[in-house]
Amino acid sequence: MDTPTFKQRIAYDLGRELPAELHEWVVRDLVGHGAMERYLIRFIGPIIPFFALILLFPGPMTLKLGLIVMMIVPLIIFTIALSYVWRRYRLVQHGLNPDLVDKQKFSQHDRELYNLRYRH
Repeated sequence: MDTPTFKQRIAYDLGRELPAELHEWVVRDLVGHGAMERYLIRFIGPIIPFFALILLFPGPMTLKLGLIVMMIVPLIIFTIALSYVWRRYRLVQHGLNPDLVDKQKFSQHDRELYNLRYRH
């Protein structure tokens, strides 16, 4: 499997589309093992230095830490809540099937087991 160059990777992280020969890598990145962790790091990682700047404000440390917590908790909640939408969007952007995100949640065997147990 081909992997993107450093320049392509930066462009991809900024929202650009990769060439067709890297679509297998895109699917693995968006749906494969560790996709949620990579997604969280990409969205929350660049914002951490801005939170560190809050520590330079005058005032008690408890106030500064409280301010950081009040900003980072909603950020994490909304980032997790929108991960499904974002990953589907990125798959559509590359011309791939957006239903690949759903396949990670349930296998066909799990679906059949559910139907046998709970559907009448």
